[in-house]
Amino acid sequence: MHVLSIKPEMILYFYMASCLAVLVFNILYIFVDKYKGRRLEHRSLEMVDEISGQIQDTKEGNKQEAYFFGLARRLRKLEKLRAFEFSMDEIQKTVPKEDMKEYLEHLRRVFLELVPIYEKRDEIEQAYFASLVEKFEIDRGHKGYDGLMDLMIRMVVNKGVYVRENALKALYMMGNKQAVLAAWEKMEDNEIYHSKKLLSDGLLSFTGDRGELARLLFGHRDRFEPRLILPVMQFIRFLGEDFRSEFLEIMKKETEDKEIRLEAVRYFRKYPYGPAREALQRFLQYHEFLDWEYAAVAAQALAFYPGPDTVDCLKEGLKAANWYVRLNCADALIVGLKIQKKDLFDVYNGRDRYAREILHYVTEKIEIKGQEMELRETDV
Repeated sequence: MHVLSIKPEMILYFYMASCLAVLVFNILYIFVDKYKGRRLEHRSLEMVDEISGQIQDTKEGNKQEAYFFGLARRLRKLEKLRAFEFSMDEIQKTVPKEDMKEYLEHLRRVFLELVPIYEKRDEIEQAYFASLVEKFEIDRGHKGYDGLMDLMIRMVVNKGVYVRENALKALYMMGNKQAVLAAWEKMEDNEIYHSKKLLSDGLLSFTGDRGELARLLFGHRDRFEPRLILPVMQFIRFLGEDFRSEFLEIMKKETEDKEIRLEAVRYFRKYPYGPAREALQRFLQYHEFLDWEYAAVAAQALAFYPGPDTVDCLKEGLKAANWYVRLNCADALIVGLKIQKKDLFDVYNGRDRYAREILHYVTEKIEIKGQEMELRETDV
């Protein structure tokens, strides 16, 4: 049987040829990319003078219907849209925002005409279009619904996270609370999961009345799953709106979702509320029968509820089986309430070794941190 043999030098030649082909491809790619970049830059510079002239005309009240109609046709091409963005960036460096106000208001009609075009494009172009809506503040303060706002709401169910996030940012910029509620309902109906942090942080960028938005979304919480209720509650906590009675009801409700109840506990850590005191203490008093996270988070909150009853409750928490519960209780006593060592004599001399050890641990941690601060100040 004849066996086909390949000479070693042939393998080497083939490998060298492959490397050379990759090298040639990379060189060609670099040149093509540079050419495209220069062409885009050239086009951008061409549009700067044109846009600057139109800004001046619209500021003086001269109607330029033909220009905006033509601009809408040109911006259907992605390259033209990118050139337009770069041109606007250059203009905004020198032209005051007030002088551009009229032009940007006319630009709204252009973007409305682009809605059916970019809605059919791929995810990257949709995300880019939504980002420009936010960047140029198209539809900001617009009360009624239109094609542009509707498109942003439809985009929130897109599988692409960048499309969804950019559409939400555009809606927050518009400042229409009903549109944000509609987007939330769309996400709920389509079982869309979006980062809770992105959702809560995004709500803080809302340009309308954020207190009204908080009450609107929270008022519809029965409509949403916990994945959407939680960022609304976080938004309320960061915002500082008064939802103390509502959150107290949630915190006490044993059938409520765990994460929702924990968020309510965190709220009362930031915003102390007398009627919440007993409920917070109860989480520690019954720590053996509850999920340890309730006791751990409640211990952090109780640092802001001084009094003999709180001290006794936290001392009892030092005996908990879970290390984090003991740690938070010790932190609340020593760091939060600033209880002196002599007032913790019964714990230091008690029979619970774990309670003593956690107090020693927190005390040593504070001492080490103080020494580090002193060293830094000395170095300075």
